[in-house]
Amino acid sequence: MRLLALARKELEDILNERLYLLAFVVQLFIVVSVTFVALLYTSIANPEVMQRYVPPQQVSLGIAGDASLLELENLRIVSLSEDEDYWRALKTKRLVAVLVAPANLSAAIAQGKAELTLYIDNTNVLSGYADAIVTRAIVKLEENLRRETAAKLAGSPEAILNPIKLEIVGSPSQRPAEFVELMYGLLVPFILLLPTFLATNMTTDAIVGEKERRTYELLVVAPLSYREIILGKALPIAGIALVQALLWALLLIFRGIPVYNLPLLLLLLALLDILFIALGVALSALSDSIKDANVGVTVLLIVASLAFFAPVSLKNTLYEISPVNLIAKLASNPAVPLREVLPGFALLALTAIVTLIFGEKLLEYKENLRV
Repeated sequence: MRLLALARKELEDILNERLYLLAFVVQLFIVVSVTFVALLYTSIANPEVMQRYVPPQQVSLGIAGDASLLELENLRIVSLSEDEDYWRALKTKRLVAVLVAPANLSAAIAQGKAELTLYIDNTNVLSGYADAIVTRAIVKLEENLRRETAAKLAGSPEAILNPIKLEIVGSPSQRPAEFVELMYGLLVPFILLLPTFLATNMTTDAIVGEKERRTYELLVVAPLSYREIILGKALPIAGIALVQALLWALLLIFRGIPVYNLPLLLLLLALLDILFIALGVALSALSDSIKDANVGVTVLLIVASLAFFAPVSLKNTLYEISPVNLIAKLASNPAVPLREVLPGFALLALTAIVTLIFGEKLLEYKENLRV
């Protein structure tokens, strides 16, 4: 009961702290921004990645002339006159690109003088997407014209164009490799670890804050062991961190980015929460002020970030045992073999428990010295 009372008090203090509410809003902003950055980065290599996330109404293509033979999909078409200033139209009519075609495309093709010009606003992130759609339509038109010509020569275009038929079994990936690698290999772990990193700071604030307010002694002399004090502080922090991680995962799913193995992911993040809370307890034992604790937390998170994310670019043995690798495997693979992740879970659980016991003993030792 005493432990639950302390945990309830700590939860109320956290919920009433405006700084933590601001941190939650900042994390929300980061999650939304990071997904957009991933789309922006991968659209450079594969512009059509934007097709799943951007409504056609937001991609306006101006057309001057006859483009009726082109199958322009997922674009909002805006008709332009042939004597219009196309560069100016890009800005005034908020167009992503302008396609200029002959007045009669069929006649121009028959005469062999079909010229198509595409004006692109390179400052617009969707310009590459519009370029890819127009290029694909032109290639498809060219293929259809070849089939018509082959049919006239041989009676059947397949005999000339496709003498060998290849069958691809299985459905192709709906997302390009660049997006999958960037999102699941780096950004999803980063997003899900944000609450875990914040838990360290919340732990030091909870314990060192008691020292600064001169209320820590009351906790020590109360009928509570050091372990109960730590658990009373840690349980609300771990619960809030886990709820935030769940919210970020659901937000990613809502934005069309699947996050698989959610129960296992939450278990993994719970173990990481315990580890970083334990590190926060150890820092609290060594700190007499919030300022000292914040410096320690900053150094700890820099070192942890390097240890977690630096091996991502190396893809060596360190990456195989990194929590980032475990998160990436679980989040991206709906059928990940448990034998591949269980050793990581076991190692992380052991490390978290040992660190928590070390933090408890260090806190007790420093308090005995101080007394």
